[in-house]
Amino acid sequence: MESSKLVKFLADITPKERERFRQFVISPYINQHEKTTELMKIILDAIDRGTEKSLDKCKVFKKLFPGVKYDEQQLHNIMSYLKKLYHKFLAYEMFEQSDFQEELFALEAAFESNQFDLLKNRGKQLEKTLERHPHRDYKLFYANYKLNSLLAYYAGHYEDRSKSENFQQMLDNLDRFYLAEKLRHCCHLTANMMMMNTHYNFRLLDDILEHIRENWDEFQEVNAVIVYYTILMSLREDNNPEHYQTLKVILDTKIDSLSHTEQADLYTFLTNHCIRQINLGANDYHRELFQLYKLGLRTGLLLDHGLLSEWNFKNITVLGCSLKEYEWTEQFINDYKDKLPAKHRDNAFNYNLAHLYFNKKMYNEALDALLLVQFTDVKYHLNTTFLLLRTYYELRDTEALLSLIETFRIYVIRSQKISTDQKRGYTNFLRFAKRLVMLKHQSYTYSKQNLKDKLSDLHQKIDQTKNVINKFWLLEECAAA
Repeated sequence: MESSKLVKFLADITPKERERFRQFVISPYINQHEKTTELMKIILDAIDRGTEKSLDKCKVFKKLFPGVKYDEQQLHNIMSYLKKLYHKFLAYEMFEQSDFQEELFALEAAFESNQFDLLKNRGKQLEKTLERHPHRDYKLFYANYKLNSLLAYYAGHYEDRSKSENFQQMLDNLDRFYLAEKLRHCCHLTANMMMMNTHYNFRLLDDILEHIRENWDEFQEVNAVIVYYTILMSLREDNNPEHYQTLKVILDTKIDSLSHTEQADLYTFLTNHCIRQINLGANDYHRELFQLYKLGLRTGLLLDHGLLSEWNFKNITVLGCSLKEYEWTEQFINDYKDKLPAKHRDNAFNYNLAHLYFNKKMYNEALDALLLVQFTDVKYHLNTTFLLLRTYYELRDTEALLSLIETFRIYVIRSQKISTDQKRGYTNFLRFAKRLVMLKHQSYTYSKQNLKDKLSDLHQKIDQTKNVINKFWLLEECAAA
């Protein structure tokens, strides 16, 4: 029974959520089936004690029905009832967290039951709430659409049919809701197409974009439409810097008027635009991205439920070092260590501290930090080994370096977590790295011109080889004769 989906679902939620579920099930309005309540208590008590793995169907049945012969179908039925209650609980929790849904359902119920005084009274209150709401996003447009739909059809049926204001409001907000949501999804799916080689049919999109351009002034207060229109154009016209600059102005001047979803999307697409430009060789975007990272940390836009991902932690450290912002980067590493997910905290901290030390040419300190990194993840193994290799190289520790190259070569060949293409890239890198080490660390055996010629020849071979991991470092070291 401990392997049942019901037990797993309940074990996965937080203690506070389990307590709310307990209250939900014991509510007589929600559930009046006594055995279902008893089963819920048995399961939750076992989870709270950490003994859910000991739950046995026969023992649970005996607790529910003392003295009765075991009937698996009967137990299955009760578990099915409880699972349905859990699904209903999830729906109710989401309903409670959704903006305006309770008010809208109350108004719809009042309309359907002909309680028109209630409809008009609560409708006016919701109108005021929507007017005061700080975010003009798709949720607000949808709520305005539903509200005006109810009020318009009530007035059309029971009052003055010539009144058209609510009908116009209904249509306008339906359009805004549709446009904001259409553009939002088109932005994400366009980005997906660019990254994953997928394809989607964006029906009506060109007509929508033309409509927005022709009626631009009408949309100036509809921030959601302006934001997602501009993001989409920045993706479709990647070489046009005007879209990026427009998004930066919105980020600087209208960030508080956007919902959390819109803020996160705007920030993410801005940073991704910088990364794309950097990958295309636009070096001036390094500083742009660095400032965006600082803003994301300051505003919390880079955090997810208060946590900073280990990969964003790494990206910020690498960028800070490349810009030689060593003091700020060291402060960042120490300040945000506790914001890392607990599972990867020590590895991420030690690896990035080593990266900082390496860039500051504090090679012995870098080695000390790298030796604390545990290879719990193939990415950490690969990244740490490459940084360790570079550190030994700078220290001119040829013996340790050659030993590491051979050990790493065997690891790459044997690893089942590295693709064939990646293996070829790493083995090519290690082959060239070994030749580079032998040339550089035994340079005293060559004349200056002979060494230069050999490094030039190696540079050419590396450059002509298609699949080489960390090619940039090899080429850089070959050129530094």
